[in-house]
Amino acid sequence: MTPRPDLYPNSTPDKQFAHDVVRRLVGNGYVAYFAGGCVRDAILGNDPHDFDVATNATTDQVRSVFGSNQTRAVGEAFGVVLVHGKTHGKKCQVEVATFRSDGVYSDGRRPDSVVFTSPEHDAQRRDFTINGLFYDPIEEKIIDYVGGREDLERKVLRAIGNPEARIREDKLRMLRAIRFAARFGFALDPKTQQAIARNAEQIQVVSGERTGVELIKILEHPSRYWAWEKLFETGLTQYVIPELHPRWSVASQRDEELSLLKRLPEIPVPFPVSLAAILHPWFRDASGRQAEWESMSLAIQERWKLSNIEMEAVQFALQNAEVLIQGSTLPWSQVQPVLTSKFIEPALALAEAIASLRTEALHGIDFCRSQLRLPESVWNPRPLLDGSDLIRAGLKPGPGFATLLERARQLQLDGNLRSKEEAMAWMKTMIDTSN
Repeated sequence: MTPRPDLYPNSTPDKQFAHDVVRRLVGNGYVAYFAGGCVRDAILGNDPHDFDVATNATTDQVRSVFGSNQTRAVGEAFGVVLVHGKTHGKKCQVEVATFRSDGVYSDGRRPDSVVFTSPEHDAQRRDFTINGLFYDPIEEKIIDYVGGREDLERKVLRAIGNPEARIREDKLRMLRAIRFAARFGFALDPKTQQAIARNAEQIQVVSGERTGVELIKILEHPSRYWAWEKLFETGLTQYVIPELHPRWSVASQRDEELSLLKRLPEIPVPFPVSLAAILHPWFRDASGRQAEWESMSLAIQERWKLSNIEMEAVQFALQNAEVLIQGSTLPWSQVQPVLTSKFIEPALALAEAIASLRTEALHGIDFCRSQLRLPESVWNPRPLLDGSDLIRAGLKPGPGFATLLERARQLQLDGNLRSKEEAMAWMKTMIDTSN
């Protein structure tokens, strides 16, 4: 146990509530500590978003301390109770878990049984050393049974104990190891990385939902390129995106094909932007092979359990990035419909990365952004013609309606039709010519 000043100088309502939970448990004769990520983040100098508490009190004893109105069982079989309440008017909640040791993980996700035990054994069953730390907020002491504090100082991500055993317990830990190392800028412990490489094929037993969540977090983070390299080095890309893994077997080609990831902003970006950056070289090379694109995108969507909205954003960005790069030189009628899409921001981010990679000027993208800053009525005016105008002119509704209205809209956006009267006159000319 290492004495240390209070790790949490910012007394937020969440921290205060968690501290009160520990204080009440200790006041009733139990051992209780902050546990896991909230300790790790505080040592790294970051404000934790969530606080977890570990204790030797059982779920029934936790309920007895806080009462049924302030507790809710969320994993009773695993000794987990949610304690909720208010601090300074803010609703707060803390997950309180009984110290435990886990039995066999026959499903590769959850233990078949647990045994409630000591904090030392509880630390041993966790995934990585940096996540196995406790903190006593009453005594202001870090409690480290696994060498997590040293690994934080060394900036190393290491599995607790035998990395093979940790992976057998939960195969998703292979992706989590890379995500945590990338997030904190840590080196991946060689033994842990080797264990991931030996077990990479086992990632296929993890549900698509859990896999997709981890991959999304990896690709949203600024360290996305480093993380993707690690996914390739450990062989995980062979199973999470087998459609593209063979293209990356040659280092120089892999570096070229993933170069867009490097060009994305060094800030969190929406997931579709990063996935589009990975898919762009294939999309560019497969121009005209729509069936292949649809097959591959559907396979990725199903494997990662992505939503239709996410994949639509990816496809829109890929299809329209070049239009945005040339936005200041193309006819406005070609650019303006792209700007009206709800997916415009991912498309702009991808376009900017592509232009930067090609060392092209950003005039087109800057032009598009300047238009978007104007009132929408300026760059997206109401159409001069609609279906009722065509009906009043004597046309019967049919397939030709859409074609005529689309052409009128193009002429309007390009400044060739400036008023309702001009549009009506043009329409009459089109009708007479057709007749």
